[in-house]
Amino acid sequence: MKQNKILFPIFLMVVIPTLLTTFISFFRFSTTLDRKLSDALFHLLPSHHTFSKDIVIIDIDEQSIAKYADHPELGQWPWKRHIYPTLIGYTKLLTPPKFTLIDIMFTERSDYDDALVIANESLGEISHAANFRNGGIVIPRKSIDTISQKFSVSLNTNIPFPKYENASFPIGQIAETAPTVHVVNVISDSDGILRRFSPFVSWNGLYFPTLATQAFALGDPYTVETKESNVYLEKEGTKRIIPIGKDGLVRAYFYTEDELRNIPRYSAAGIIESLEKLNSGEVEDPDTLLVPPKLFADKIVLIGTSAAATHDDVVTPHGLFPGVIAQAVFASNLTEGHLLKELPVAYGFLFTILILFVGVLVLFINQWHLLKNIYPIFAISLFLGLFYFLYRMDYVLSTYSFVFGFPVSYLLGFAYLTYTEGKEKRKFNHILRNLVDPEVVSVALENMESLKRGGEWEITAFFSDVAGFSSISEELSATDLAKLLNEYLSAMTNVLKANSGTLDKYIGDAIVGIFGAPIQNMEHPKLACKTALEMVKELEGLRKEWNERGDYTPLARAMVFRIGLNCGLAKVGFMGTDSLASYTMMGDTVNLAARLEAAAKDYGVSILVSENIEVACKDTFSFRFLDWIRVKGKEAPVKIYSLESFKDEISPVSAKAFEEYEFGFSEYSKRNWETAIEHFKNVSKILGKEDVSSHLLIKRCQTLFQNPPPVDWDGVYTRTSK
Repeated sequence: MKQNKILFPIFLMVVIPTLLTTFISFFRFSTTLDRKLSDALFHLLPSHHTFSKDIVIIDIDEQSIAKYADHPELGQWPWKRHIYPTLIGYTKLLTPPKFTLIDIMFTERSDYDDALVIANESLGEISHAANFRNGGIVIPRKSIDTISQKFSVSLNTNIPFPKYENASFPIGQIAETAPTVHVVNVISDSDGILRRFSPFVSWNGLYFPTLATQAFALGDPYTVETKESNVYLEKEGTKRIIPIGKDGLVRAYFYTEDELRNIPRYSAAGIIESLEKLNSGEVEDPDTLLVPPKLFADKIVLIGTSAAATHDDVVTPHGLFPGVIAQAVFASNLTEGHLLKELPVAYGFLFTILILFVGVLVLFINQWHLLKNIYPIFAISLFLGLFYFLYRMDYVLSTYSFVFGFPVSYLLGFAYLTYTEGKEKRKFNHILRNLVDPEVVSVALENMESLKRGGEWEITAFFSDVAGFSSISEELSATDLAKLLNEYLSAMTNVLKANSGTLDKYIGDAIVGIFGAPIQNMEHPKLACKTALEMVKELEGLRKEWNERGDYTPLARAMVFRIGLNCGLAKVGFMGTDSLASYTMMGDTVNLAARLEAAAKDYGVSILVSENIEVACKDTFSFRFLDWIRVKGKEAPVKIYSLESFKDEISPVSAKAFEEYEFGFSEYSKRNWETAIEHFKNVSKILGKEDVSSHLLIKRCQTLFQNPPPVDWDGVYTRTSK
């Protein structure tokens, strides 16, 4: 191929992908994306480190709380503080552990602080937890300067270790007598996954060691210095070089999921039971105990919690784990030297550009056709091989430039090659592009008879209706009414289709949609919620345009709608004649969604959903509980919610108001009408505006106060209209 004919392929296969990946790198999410991709590769590739054999955990787990549910001191959380010296002392009955690190905060005063003070002074080799944070109100402690000086590390560095505004050390004499203190803060990445940790954190111009650093030091003196982006720790001839990233954190090696689940964890309940048997003389040989003391000999012991009541869970690359597991991983990383260094993004870019240039040669210079087809396999294998080679050396290569750049490059190059050589014509289906839902048509053509017979699937039924549309239509001419409906329905249908929804039908201004059929999608409840929220924003945009243009009447320009959502089993399929069939849905799930749409008016909300939707989507979206109702035609009560926003978008004011509403409803359910009314009134005060739902419940309370319900009243409101 002549030189001038190679320039355009280079532009397609090298310049465009490079510009694309460079553009992506300007956005913050590229770093998170890079880490997600490397997580996936870590799962696929063989592990080359194993968790430290020197670390064990004493776990206050569900068994520890449940087993002693009736015990006055162990049956509830938090435990009395004199329990912890018992656990620590048990580990020292025979050969003592190397060191004990407590992953539980003692920052508030209690009646049992003396027990921990005595343990500090008599048992020794204990490190207590401190917690740093930003924001909030902190009352200064008299001894805070002395305590902070006692536990800080002399460090002169330019490394931007995590910096905090406030510090919470163990309370009173617990801190004053503590041999050492460690900081237990962990910092998740922007996607909520905990992948990295810091050996030190900063507060008030001082530096403090984290749990991992204290696990390495074991309470003994150590030296620390920094050079460029590395931290050098040394203790009794043992050295660790910690490669710190730009934000003061180091990438942790998270081993395998099986290893994390099999970290030696001994239930606190088992230790207490073993100690009771030992003290009672029931068992003479300690090795026959449920938890023999020898298990802790020469070990690094972490005392932490995994019981649900303690709310100490974090999301790791392997999923949700107790926080003490993550701390154990960090401790293992530092004690064993299992630390990952994230290479600069430029390294990944250079490798990708090299592969892209080779791709140009393979596709446009090479004459061996088979090589053109197998080249992607070769390139991907080379990338995986290099990634694994570096991974074995504890380096992490940036991946997103290759993952994005190479497919784009190869597809553009192959498409151009196909076009120029005339080996394949581009095919378009103009009919499907003009249909409301091309996916329905595609499935119908594949097996029309099967779809006509229908089936019963898990779906989400969607109903929307414009409020007061009859009044709007009376004010408009036929032409303006048609124009208004076309604008509104087109915009809403585009949102529906963009979120994999299927348009069932239009009923005047009403839209009926299906999520999860005819193409099954397990995320159908979340897609429906996302659609509803996006439709609300889309209507806001339409109203703004109408007001700017002065179109229609003021009533039309103030248009609002209501949406009802419910998920569950429903009969779906093509129904009708062979010549005229439509894809639709039927069943109780569908009927309830329609009833919810109508009920939304009473509560003054835009989106009313069932409990099924709330349960399926509460991890992603914010819902507000409203009521228990019994819809027309159904005896079973239904718990209803208002869909407010995405979970991370809910404001503190709204959250407080919704909580106040639930307090009111609880009192309403207990027949405490006056107390309930006060709570409901507070909702509007908190929101700074009239809350329709609260007003509705206030009127209901007033009515029930004057006409008390029967003894068997269950608090469920029965709707008499559809």
